Amino acid sequence: MSKHSVIQLDYKAPFWCRNQHTQSLLASFKLRRNSVKRKAKDLIQNSQEKIIQCKDGVKLQSFYTPHKNSDAPLAILIHGWEGSHESLYLLSAANTLYQNGFTVIRLNLRDHGTSHHLNQELFHSNRLDEVIQAVQSIQNEYGPNKTLLCGFSLGGNFALRVTNHANAHGIQLDQTLAFCPALDPEDILVKLETSLSLYIKYFMYKWKRSIRKKQEIFPDIYHLDDDLQTDSMRELTEKLVKFYGDYETINDYFDGYNICNNRLNQITTPTTIVMSKDDPIIDYHGIYTLPNNDNLKKYLTNHGGHCGYIKNRKLDSWMDDILIQEAQPLLLK
Repeated sequence: MSKHSVIQLDYKAPFWCRNQHTQSLLASFKLRRNSVKRKAKDLIQNSQEKIIQCKDGVKLQSFYTPHKNSDAPLAILIHGWEGSHESLYLLSAANTLYQNGFTVIRLNLRDHGTSHHLNQELFHSNRLDEVIQAVQSIQNEYGPNKTLLCGFSLGGNFALRVTNHANAHGIQLDQTLAFCPALDPEDILVKLETSLSLYIKYFMYKWKRSIRKKQEIFPDIYHLDDDLQTDSMRELTEKLVKFYGDYETINDYFDGYNICNNRLNQITTPTTIVMSKDDPIIDYHGIYTLPNNDNLKKYLTNHGGHCGYIKNRKLDSWMDDILIQEAQPLLLK
């Protein structure tokens, strides 16, 4: 595949936050929360929790914010691993879409947000069927004229896989966007193991906290205290996918949600992928292996970190700009 099919975007981070770690950490910076929530006040106040019924009794949590225009296009947003509908990058993006005329649904993956009690089995990244079913259910219930699907990090991976299987499941998507999507899980684990220890400590803290919540709710099923003593993400992943995910090896598990090479060759929806070369968590090189497809636009920037793209001292994100730019055609009558 020619590298010319990947387009270089001219995003320039301010000099004071050009560092990849600064960008990545500012994206979830606590001092940013008040500003994001203040701007998203109307979105939050008008949101309603909706529990989506999937097959086999599976339930997923979502938050629905209807636009006052009954003909508004619908945007479905999916957060990253151990994020939620309240993650700052997702909340900011949801508010941008809402303020520009979209009805918005913030969909939580299993065991994210406050949804640990809804399903007995643990979350893992190959639970694609239930996300497909959730998107189907959302479309069936609200009957939007146009639908945008947008994901971040692992949520970007899910969004791309849903889009890849949309036709086979009768899902009508008009636009998909994926920011810093997880491409090759093995590459991600290696990057986490070799990057700043802060990242793996952060994710391990949140992951263990999530598992402990699950154990408290289902004490007769999960007895994971000994397993949670490890500080190795690789070791904990191996244990959980083997005993609770029905995978022989960690590589079998990773292969299930690897989207590199020709795995996305069934995409027929206009789809945009945005990645940064300095992402400390996702290895961008996998973008060069994705299919040459007229429906698949692949963008790279030199800076931005992981779901950061901070553009000013107000800690606004350039991701919101590119999101509404790409989504604009859905607002046209």
